[in-house]
Amino acid sequence: MPESRKAAFGPAPTSVVSHGRFATGRFGTLFRDTGMLRVGRPYHYPIPEFVKDLRLKEWQAFQFGDNRWYFFCSIYNAKLLTLVEFQAYDRSTKKRYSARRVLPGAKIPVPDTLFGSSLRYSGKHLYLAFSASLKSGPGTRQYGSIGIDIWKSDRRGSPGFEGKFNLAFDTDMCTPNVVCLPFGLNRSMYSAKLLLPMEGWFRSAGVETAFSGPASLGIMDDHKGYYPWRLRYDWVTGFGVDGQGHKIGFNLTDNQVRDQTKYNENCIWIDGQLWPLPPVKVTRPNGPAGEWIIQDMEGLVDLVFVPEVPNDIRIRAIVIESEYHGPFGSFKGEIKNGEGSRTDASIFYGMGEQQYLRI
Repeated sequence: MPESRKAAFGPAPTSVVSHGRFATGRFGTLFRDTGMLRVGRPYHYPIPEFVKDLRLKEWQAFQFGDNRWYFFCSIYNAKLLTLVEFQAYDRSTKKRYSARRVLPGAKIPVPDTLFGSSLRYSGKHLYLAFSASLKSGPGTRQYGSIGIDIWKSDRRGSPGFEGKFNLAFDTDMCTPNVVCLPFGLNRSMYSAKLLLPMEGWFRSAGVETAFSGPASLGIMDDHKGYYPWRLRYDWVTGFGVDGQGHKIGFNLTDNQVRDQTKYNENCIWIDGQLWPLPPVKVTRPNGPAGEWIIQDMEGLVDLVFVPEVPNDIRIRAIVIESEYHGPFGSFKGEIKNGEGSRTDASIFYGMGEQQYLRI
């Protein structure tokens, strides 16, 4: 097995930026400090900090649920606009509960650490908050919890809902997929993703549903990057429990990172074990609403994503253009880990994203 396919990664440095340079690579623990404004000369010429901040895209996002429910939520700060979103989809009744706000400007700063921080939007009819209370333990252990709180009032005939969820974080139980990957010059993206057990409750239409047990899982995404002026990426993720009770999740991205054979964030988790995966390509013969085909060149990834619930955003403004397709759906095919163990993709439920953003 090639060295690059071994499921072993060293601890991350304390900070994603040190002495003005990014700590490029893949790691098995979190950076304590993910602030990117200390980077030196991310472009060809010196620029002031406020311009660097304006070019930096930052977000936190979570996908979680069980065999019946699928949830997606995010707070996305693109500086000229901020997007707040929560989606809940009941797969048994095909009913969706959703909330979305597009706000002008950088309304909600994204914190530079998960070790004691919060991120929230509070409006008249919507409240969404993420709270991270992680700690460092003996050796390289990092542990704690991430809370998600949602409340939406029922106005204009739309159904109100609320919920409280908790994702238990422990690097002794699951290895995080932490990357800092180069775009060119001294520009990079950072991402931390992890498959986590989830518990909590969700109340809608007067009915409360509780979540606990092995089928209740979630994937977090803490993310920052000096993306190009025209941002493009394809992304799919999913999770589930197979017939033997193994908790499995995956992350697959094709983005603008240089040399994806060396630098990518593709992976599969099996009972907490992290396996890197090769670069992938996503094709959509029938557009974003049709089946997505996701494959690699090494025979490890052979997936078909079947969209079931559309989740689109289109924005046209003076200096902003965004076309986003983020459907929820099921999967067909299989994924292998670095040792050739096969996972039938029918156990997964998740989402895909086709993103174009000019801002």
